[in-house]
Amino acid sequence: MAVTHCNFPRLVIAVICTFIILGLILHSKPEVVPSLEQLQAIAQEYRPTWNYTSTSNTPVPVEEASTRERIQALFGPIRHSLTDDYIDASGKTFGLKQLPRWREPLKGKVLIVDIDTREPNGNNEMLNPNPMNWDRLEMSGGQLVSGAIMGHYLYSQIHDYDYTFFQAHRMEGYHDTWILPGAMRQMIETESYQWIITMDADVTITHPELPLEWLLNHWGATNNTSIMMPIDQKVFDNDIINSVDSKGVTVLNTGVVIVQNLPYTKEILDAWIECPNDKRYPGCSQWKDKWSHEQRVFSEYIRYDFNPKGDNIVSIPCDDAMGYPNMKNEHQGMILNDCNGNFFRHHTLNKGKAKQSLDVSIMQLLTQLMHESFVENKDYLWFKEPA
Repeated sequence: MAVTHCNFPRLVIAVICTFIILGLILHSKPEVVPSLEQLQAIAQEYRPTWNYTSTSNTPVPVEEASTRERIQALFGPIRHSLTDDYIDASGKTFGLKQLPRWREPLKGKVLIVDIDTREPNGNNEMLNPNPMNWDRLEMSGGQLVSGAIMGHYLYSQIHDYDYTFFQAHRMEGYHDTWILPGAMRQMIETESYQWIITMDADVTITHPELPLEWLLNHWGATNNTSIMMPIDQKVFDNDIINSVDSKGVTVLNTGVVIVQNLPYTKEILDAWIECPNDKRYPGCSQWKDKWSHEQRVFSEYIRYDFNPKGDNIVSIPCDDAMGYPNMKNEHQGMILNDCNGNFFRHHTLNKGKAKQSLDVSIMQLLTQLMHESFVENKDYLWFKEPA
């Protein structure tokens, strides 16, 4: 069932009409006071309504609308096109890298998944049935995971994607981040999804109105593309740049991983998962618990052996999916390049900022929505006192 739109301006008009009617009642002669039937007709005409379309063409009463449908109705008017250039609030324009390949909404063919070993069921956490307090939410442990779930789950609801919180078991002898390739391998085995995207708990979505399909077009994904990841920031630590592989090439960061469900993708994930057994890649086992774990393995071995067509593995620009504004200045001498998180902000060195970034992204959505509504209805909402 698809939601078309919610008619918010009618509520404003109804309020204005109410004041007009009261004015007539108080200041007009008795013979011009509207009748009860006239008042009911006006109230019915301007009653706020939710409009739906469905395959059965049967209207759905508002009380039966799900939270998902209400979110889609609310943000539908500002959900961005799949094929048009995007202009952010600062006026910066982002175009497409190719003629749009993804032209139709994928909806339930996309899965947004948060993968974590932590179970956010403690105080002020997502799986706890007690009310949550956003103001007191801390960006650590289960509360960090809860903030991520809220932002990523909302994004899925806006675009009618599916969402899953995948709580994985810890892997004995491995760093916890090693759960990622195995979880992704399980997810694509279902064959239910064409694209699956996972994000770290300290990653926020900068512009939730932008659909994944637009991002695929922007980054040049093709029918051959199996995996997409952002190029990492250049990090100088312990007198070396530690975000490069043994060839000196900057690694890809697993904070954002987008996979397309292809047979070749399964081969890539299998090789990634099996790397530490040292059979195909001798010495790989050192990365079981040595930083940067599965991330280093992918960049050290996998990306060189599984990109025969050049578009099987697509590198997302660092500026698009790493860092956040002013991060380079906050960590002078350590962060060597200026990556601003144009579409995904990754708060690797300051997880507390993830909450602020989510605040800004959601408030920008509401600002755009309310601004457009106000301008559209300014004749009813704006009273300018005569000179």
